[in-house]
Amino acid sequence: MPDAFRVLLVDDSETVIGMLSWLLGSAGYAIETAGDGLKGVQAALRRVPDLVVMSTRLPRLDGIQACRLLKADPATREVPVILLTSEEAGADRLHAARAGADRCLLREVSPEEALPAVRECLAGKAPRTEGGAGAGVAPPDDIEILSRVNGVLEATLFEASLLNEIAHVGREVDDFEATARMLFCLLREIAPAEAMGAVFSDGVYSEGVSIFPDDAEDPFRAEVRRRTERLRDEAGVPFAPDRAVWTGLQGGFRGSDGVTPGSLVLRASCTVRAGEMVKGVVAVYSGSEGAAPGGTATKVALLRQAFTVLENAWLYRQIARISVTDGLTGLTNVRHFREQAQREHSRARRHNDPYSILMMDIDHFKKINDVYGHPVGDTVLREMAAIFREAVRLTDLPARYGGEEFIVFLHRTRLPEAVIVGERIREAVERKVFAAPSPLIRCTVSVGIADYLPGTEGTEKNVIGRADQALYAAKHGGRNRVACSTAKDV
Repeated sequence: MPDAFRVLLVDDSETVIGMLSWLLGSAGYAIETAGDGLKGVQAALRRVPDLVVMSTRLPRLDGIQACRLLKADPATREVPVILLTSEEAGADRLHAARAGADRCLLREVSPEEALPAVRECLAGKAPRTEGGAGAGVAPPDDIEILSRVNGVLEATLFEASLLNEIAHVGREVDDFEATARMLFCLLREIAPAEAMGAVFSDGVYSEGVSIFPDDAEDPFRAEVRRRTERLRDEAGVPFAPDRAVWTGLQGGFRGSDGVTPGSLVLRASCTVRAGEMVKGVVAVYSGSEGAAPGGTATKVALLRQAFTVLENAWLYRQIARISVTDGLTGLTNVRHFREQAQREHSRARRHNDPYSILMMDIDHFKKINDVYGHPVGDTVLREMAAIFREAVRLTDLPARYGGEEFIVFLHRTRLPEAVIVGERIREAVERKVFAAPSPLIRCTVSVGIADYLPGTEGTEKNVIGRADQALYAAKHGGRNRVACSTAKDV
């Protein structure tokens, strides 16, 4: 039967071998047999079969270890393995799954269960040719097979130890950036790697993170991000440009010498799903010569575990961010702004530092909602928030104060400098054409500014109150202007 699937049966019971040989032979399969685990592995490596059916309990080498060895060998890793156990439930089935078995059946299997299982394992496959992988190759002797088994077991133990270390990082570290660095440090123990990239998504917000050597130049960093974004797009990770950020981290090691961006190679990657939703991707990159795309040096299971730990840290940070962030604009919310303003006022008094408060209100915003509807009004608020965010320093604190009102805390800024910022914002808004249905929308803002000078009395609430009064004056002075309340006049 040259076109028949070849099935290797491995069992020390002549009764079981006889029953399965008759059953599968009658169904048109070509049968080979072996009486113990070592002979079964030798037979499979000498002439690679289409399917292996093997008992879990065998002399000299049990079926679990034999299965693990076959799944680790390049010549036989794609061969389906059905393991036969005498236990209805128990450790055998768990070990069989961990060893890579495709199915686990009872040793006293009925024809009604055995034949469908065999057909499922061979579905979509074609019988191997006589000259296929393994044909004519001298099989390893018993000592070499046992040595290979020990090697596989050592690799499995190392993987389990590393999985435990990765889980330990998740239990001990909740800071996102520190978690990312520690996980990449562990993954680098498996295979040479100069960079890691990952993208997370909760369906609304997404974030990418890349880790690279401390001495990496901008082109190197850009290449890691570009490659990871390509993987993100190929995997279909939910992604909205206006609700996404990217974090680049130094890994705490040096290693980019001689690695040009174009020579980076994908060592391994993993796409993580939860049902229908793609949660994200994670990948490691190397500049080492001879690295092959999609290499197996880093196991997918380890990447998946690392992704889960890092995702938990990311979600924890997302929850913390949400609690202090305005959901529409992404700016700080008013409650958190008040807490920060109180803290910064105390710091300014202690260090004799000045600061200023800007309050801004969109002119005639109610008309936008009335004419175009609230969805368009929300778009205007989001784009307005982007203007405010870009107009101030990273050390400053812009926030949505309520409705169409915004506020900014300017650290160590005196009134003349604050006026420059206020005018910059006013002019940027006046020039902006906002995204909305035709006719295109233009807006203006009124700005009120108040400053705090070292040695003056009062609290941050007094400064905010004076900025509000200045805003009121700007409104009544004709709108689209900046008005000030100086601490010297108090």
